[in-house]
Amino acid sequence: MHNKGDILRLLSNELAAVAEFTALLQQEQQALVTGVVEGFESLATAKLGIADRLNALSNAREQSLRRAGLPEGRQGMDAWLATQQASARSDWQSLLNTAAEARRLNELNGKLIAERLSSNQQALSILTAATNRAALYGPDGQTHVSGAGRKLGSA
Repeated sequence: MHNKGDILRLLSNELAAVAEFTALLQQEQQALVTGVVEGFESLATAKLGIADRLNALSNAREQSLRRAGLPEGRQGMDAWLATQQASARSDWQSLLNTAAEARRLNELNGKLIAERLSSNQQALSILTAATNRAALYGPDGQTHVSGAGRKLGSA
């Protein structure tokens, strides 16, 4: 049997998890901006864990809506919220707002990662080219031509 408190409890847990996810995205952004990558792997692991938890909470909320005889998704939440106190509606709006902020931060972090990757690729290309040029010089500092070509006058 459906317990009306299930959806409210799930909503509260979902709001806490999305707030935690947003905080991790802010930490990730700070690391990307400052270039301090220590702990970046643990941030990524924590983000994946919270993302899994958010998916599970969202699925559980959808199941609770179905058990209550309501449709899934926004329509079901709207119908459920119509029967709830203002605090539930406020929590739902906070969840939507925080999720939108998380989406914005995630997109911005993706752009920062792409910029950092591009910068690293350019630096690597410059270093590779410099290494290849350096290989053309011998220990005496003189340019040495590769022996792969033919000698002049030979057939």
